[in-house]
Amino acid sequence: MAYEPSFKRSDVIDALCIEIAELVGTLSPQASLSTSPTLRRELRIQTIYSSLVIEGNKLDKHAVSAIIDGKPVLGDRRDILEVENARAAYDLIPSLDPYSVEELLRVHRVMMDGLVPDAGRFRSGNVGVFNGDTLIHAGTPAAYVPEVMGGLFEWLRTTRMHPLLASCVFHFEFEFCHPFSDGNGRTGRLWQTLLLSRWRPVLAWLPVESAIRRRQADYYEALARSGALGSCESFVEFMLEAIRESILPYAKPASAEDMNRALALAFLRDNSRSTVAQLAEHLGSSKRSAERLVAQLKDEGVLERQGSPRAGLWIVQIDDKLANS
Repeated sequence: MAYEPSFKRSDVIDALCIEIAELVGTLSPQASLSTSPTLRRELRIQTIYSSLVIEGNKLDKHAVSAIIDGKPVLGDRRDILEVENARAAYDLIPSLDPYSVEELLRVHRVMMDGLVPDAGRFRSGNVGVFNGDTLIHAGTPAAYVPEVMGGLFEWLRTTRMHPLLASCVFHFEFEFCHPFSDGNGRTGRLWQTLLLSRWRPVLAWLPVESAIRRRQADYYEALARSGALGSCESFVEFMLEAIRESILPYAKPASAEDMNRALALAFLRDNSRSTVAQLAEHLGSSKRSAERLVAQLKDEGVLERQGSPRAGLWIVQIDDKLANS
């Protein structure tokens, strides 16, 4: 039987997807996130520092920066090695095949070299997901890990789900399985960055890990809630919020037209039986302006009217919107 993650989209998830797609659309190829080596270096430092702090690394960001620059640092040798390994692992992102289990094992081997005896191999014993000393979730029994990971990667390779959502679903399923004896969190976060970068290359530098670190308790709570419910909506919603938070500092300010467009789509999605007059009132515009905006959205294929003008429904085409972003 083919692997199929348990996931159901919601209005909140769809709204976050629309917002992220709009934000990604404002990331110009000429923007500093795309072109500045200095900014990219700083963001990579933020990413590595945040991902390792989540795992208990005690080095501060200045020390992480120095290690990445090849300078000597005083500190626990294991903490220093974690930084050196993470840098080497993130440097692999441009060359990785995101649909290959063998490449996942390669990344884990680089990430955990010298830290665990089974770096680059699936675990042989049973483990759990912990937040400090608190057990969040018991991982998949070791005997089934290779089969589960093979099924997950086959799903990832063949799914028609948009990469933005698929990256979040994969991240949860990976952590739920917990395929390695150690290093699952940092490897799973790197792999989501890899998947996002294959959707939009500039997202390879997005410090999503920093947003997760700032809300670390919420991260583990979303993992626990999704695990308890047997479906990953809570975790996907959390990760979409973290991605949005990470993009915002680099997105161009939205124009009044962009804002009206986003507001209109959100209003019509949540009020599918509303009239154009009600939309105009919501936007604070004339009915004629609202009619022009609705016509434009229809022409773009992101809005559809089903049924009569009086008794019909507005349908916001989320998938089409994402596909074109």
